[in-house]
Amino acid sequence: MSYLALYRKYRPKTFDEVVGQESIIKILKNQIKYDRIGHAYLFSGIRGTGKTSLAKVFAKAVNCPHNHDGNPCNVCEVCTKLDSSGVMDIIEIDGASNRGVDEIREIREKVKYPPVIGRYKVYIIDEVHMLTKEAFNALLKTLEEPPEHIIFILATTEPQKCPNTILSRCQRFEIRPISTRLIVDQLKKISDDLRLTISEESLFFVAERGEQSMRDALSIMDQIIDLKDEKGIIQYSDLLDFLGMAAQDRINELVGNILKRNPEEVIKNLRDLEDGGKESALIMEQLIKTLRDLLIIKTTGQLRNKILKTDEKTLSAFDTLAQAADFNLFVNMIDFLIQEKNKLKYNSLQNLILEIACLKLCEFEATPKAVAEKNEFSEFSKSKTAISPGVRVYPIESRQAKPNTLSGKEQTDSGLGESDKEKVIVPVTEDKELAKNENQDEKVKSVSGKKLFDKLCKQIGPAQCMFLKKAHPDYDGQVFTIAFSEEDRNYISFINTPERIADFEKILKDETSQDIKVIVTVEKEDFSELDLAEKTRRIINDPAIEIIGD
Repeated sequence: MSYLALYRKYRPKTFDEVVGQESIIKILKNQIKYDRIGHAYLFSGIRGTGKTSLAKVFAKAVNCPHNHDGNPCNVCEVCTKLDSSGVMDIIEIDGASNRGVDEIREIREKVKYPPVIGRYKVYIIDEVHMLTKEAFNALLKTLEEPPEHIIFILATTEPQKCPNTILSRCQRFEIRPISTRLIVDQLKKISDDLRLTISEESLFFVAERGEQSMRDALSIMDQIIDLKDEKGIIQYSDLLDFLGMAAQDRINELVGNILKRNPEEVIKNLRDLEDGGKESALIMEQLIKTLRDLLIIKTTGQLRNKILKTDEKTLSAFDTLAQAADFNLFVNMIDFLIQEKNKLKYNSLQNLILEIACLKLCEFEATPKAVAEKNEFSEFSKSKTAISPGVRVYPIESRQAKPNTLSGKEQTDSGLGESDKEKVIVPVTEDKELAKNENQDEKVKSVSGKKLFDKLCKQIGPAQCMFLKKAHPDYDGQVFTIAFSEEDRNYISFINTPERIADFEKILKDETSQDIKVIVTVEKEDFSELDLAEKTRRIINDPAIEIIGD
């Protein structure tokens, strides 16, 4: 078979050809240049970022007698022989298929033999986390004190599955995900080498589908090569059809109708996309990405060109869409869609889930409803309309007629003018039994509120529970307020979603058999620290009412 996959054909042969791992490469090259080579290394990171490639280059470089600046020369006799399959100085082992203790014992027996042509014999164990517990234990002593001519290089995508006893014996290097920009630059070099004509927009699309993995991006590139026409041109529309993705202008049209709150056009857009063979999961991903781009437009100003890396036509369209809503709306939409995307993984009704999610987006508000209601009435929520215990409201005829003494019975309003609209609030101290009962009711509410709050924390997921515990609950028998401090206001976006509020209200109803409204807000001030007169003034918020005893 003469054809080589692109990720094999363009596998790095020197450190300088490795993409996106500059700090790690610098360390490895200096270790070779100054002869500070370790006996065990661990390369960890996501798939397709260069773990095995780095291991192979390093294994060749430590044996090359003519290495230049730490790079193997690739032309000397040693390098040439190491590239052939007959030399056993570089031994690659698949940890997934050689995971037992017997295979490790075989390695222990063979490490005593010196290399044939080079200075070191290098063992590269890929997917080392697949070894059994017994195999790891058998490897420990050899890994800690191998012969001077032995180097172990372990590679894994899941280092957390390796025992700490193994990790502590290795020099550990975290291979970072590769940025989209670097992947695009590499794909451009490869397409030029293959004499392909492909737009940068298409290369960005391929790079993003690679999800920061060079190998995944090259695998997609391997497939789309044959989309070229007689002139070697790959059309962007053909690329979209092949990958099942929608054109950006179609997604922009969908987002625009969502922001206009036009459900009829939203459904029409989705139907057109589905009829064109676009997958629901991919449409959801593109929706999330587009809303994220609009959020970037909204917050970064001139930095947007550098961050988004797209053409001026798309930027202009984003500018128009970004003006249609505010920051909070985009944040809430993205948070909601991420939760909905998780439903698509194991559900056959993906089209229905996508349609319902988009229709719900049409009802989203820029500012959460609870916060909007609160802001209509000074700094405190209007939901706290009940008069505080020990306070009564009396109509008064005039300033001279206002009561200044209290009797054991409630004063009557006889003789007062019907047109008199003023009221006065006075503290009630004579009815001790009433105050006692009211205080007892408040105490019961407080205990009940804490119990309900603990119930909410237990019923939701661990991530949301972590955010919820940052809040201060307040329950008055009808409204359950979840208030975050100014320092923790960023957590509101994780809690204040329509679905989460509905879940909370259902939990509270199941617990109390009552319809309790849930409000998520930001606390502006510690209400409990105010004196009685100030509390009363804040709650009433009416300058026409005078407070006696102030």
